[in-house]
Amino acid sequence: MVFTGASIERSVRGLSVSKVELTEFATTLWDRDDNRNATGDLLLDVGNYAGTTNTDQSPNNLFTKVSNSLLNGATYQSFLKLMDNYNPYTMQLETTSAKEDAEENDFIDAIMETRVMTYTLNFLINKDYVSSSTDLKAKLKNMWFKLYSRKTSYSTIDSSGFEHTFVGNNTYFIIIF
Repeated sequence: MVFTGASIERSVRGLSVSKVELTEFATTLWDRDDNRNATGDLLLDVGNYAGTTNTDQSPNNLFTKVSNSLLNGATYQSFLKLMDNYNPYTMQLETTSAKEDAEENDFIDAIMETRVMTYTLNFLINKDYVSSSTDLKAKLKNMWFKLYSRKTSYSTIDSSGFEHTFVGNNTYFIIIF
């Protein structure tokens, strides 16, 4: 739903964002990403495509080299701590311990210290999508870490947006992202 008044389009969620603004926003994020890998920081072995078998045909790991300097930053360190917080199997209850909750908060705090998220916060405040850093952190926590059921046909709380995107889920021995 969009409301028009005083020559400003205002949606229920915030001010509209044009394609040009969105392109400029994305370009600025790219330019401000101090954690972005530099040439030579990563070496990938894309291996073989799985084809129709849904099995990994690659004999090697995808990442054959990852620079230690890349992984030593606060955002990567807090990100890596999240990797063991999830049960990879769907249809099995997912829970969050106090330690895991603290790791989620530490990750959000770490990314909020970056130039990318400082710019994002200001952009979202100017567009009335969030009111403060605390508001954005709460929205990120909800979007990324709130547990939900992957299927509507059962009530088992077995995934989160973060898990599904960055860790993956395993259904019937097939990894899904």
